[in-house]
Order: sequence, then structure tokens, then C-alpha cells
Amino acid sequence: MFKDFDEQYTPKTLDDIVFRNDETKEMLSKCIDGSIGFPSSGRNGIMLYGLPGTGKSALAQIIPDLIEKRLTGQSPDIQYVNIGSGRNGEKLFTKLENQANLMPYFSYHYFVLDEVDNLKSEIMSSLKVLMNVNVKNCIYIMTTNFINYVDDAVLNRCVKFEFNAAPGERWLPRVKKILNDYRIHDLKDDDLLAIIQPCYGSARDIMEAMKRLIDKKLNGEMS
Repeated sequence: MFKDFDEQYTPKTLDDIVFRNDETKEMLSKCIDGSIGFPSSGRNGIMLYGLPGTGKSALAQIIPDLIEKRLTGQSPDIQYVNIGSGRNGEKLFTKLENQANLMPYFSYHYFVLDEVDNLKSEIMSSLKVLMNVNVKNCIYIMTTNFINYVDDAVLNRCVKFEFNAAPGERWLPRVKKILNDYRIHDLKDDDLLAIIQPCYGSARDIMEAMKRLIDKKLNGEMS
């Protein structure tokens, strides 16, 4: 029943992301479509910050694809690094710097740095330097749960987006689409909100709650 669930509902466009407000989505859309001149003026980073579980990592991974498909119609190569996994040493940044110095095969070099707050202070300085390398041809997308742990010089090179929990009402279109795909149509908004609200905006918890709901409905365990 849920064999392809994660693949099917992993975000692929901005419309698959549940934003806290329309302003954040609109501004990010302008970065992606180039209408505000991103990257430019010494800013070639996008920083997504806020509570855990709100979809920052999923969003960070699709931004390069959205930018590149607008420019060339292709899916780019992406240098993805989960900083929280311990991949944060000097050897890593030497590798990234070597990549940044090359002319990109696609429109830009794309570097996705997840949980960037886990960088040690001396390596955080390396990130600041790295962002100045071939600055017009490199884009950095970063996530953090703790923006106060990120160096101010790095933040100054980024367009920043607060990404905290979205109100339950903003999740309704997303969960209704999922339920509709499973041919479940008999739940009212209040019923769905009663399930969504206790998840406090965690995308992981909400998607897990939807699987439990679908399982119960299809197995006739709910009245």
C-alpha cells in the first residue's frame, strides 16, 4: 500500500512544500526565477532556517533543480553534504573549493549544505571564503535549525528564509490530495485538523499520520 509513498510524495516543486506564509514562498520563487537578480550583489547563498521537521532539507534539495530547469531544462549535478553526519573537515572544503574554481557544466555549481550549524568555527570560516570563490558561478543552499550558530559573514552572503511550522490549515490542500489519491473523500476539515494540529508542523509527523489514517480507513477500522 505504501511501497511508493515516499517517492510519490517527496516534494518536487514549490507547490509540494507547505510554507508558513505566502510571502516566504513568493520571495523564494523570485530567487528561483531570477526576477530579483539572484545570485548577485555578493549574495549567492540561500539559508533556510527554523524548527526541525518543517521541510527545510527537502526544499533545499529541489531548489537547484528548479533553478536549472528554468535556465536549461536540465537537472544539474548537485554537491550535497550532510554536515550533521560529520562531513565537515578541511578535506571536504578543499574538494568543494576545487569544484567551485572550475567553470560549471550547467548554469551554476550547486552546493547543498544540510545542517550547516554543525560546522566547527574554523571550518565555518572556510565556508565564508569558499562562498567568495567564483562567486558568479556558484550557488549555496543551506539549512539550519540554529541560525545563531552560523557565522554572520556567511549569513550576510545569503538570502534568508524563516522556515518554521506552518499552521494546520495550510496543510489541508496537501493532505487532501494524498487522501484523494487513495480515494478517501469523507473526512471534514475539522477531522483532518484534529490529526494535523498535534504534529506541530512537522512534515515527518504529518506524513506518518496520513499513512496511519489511510491504513485505518482502507482496512475499515474507522467509522
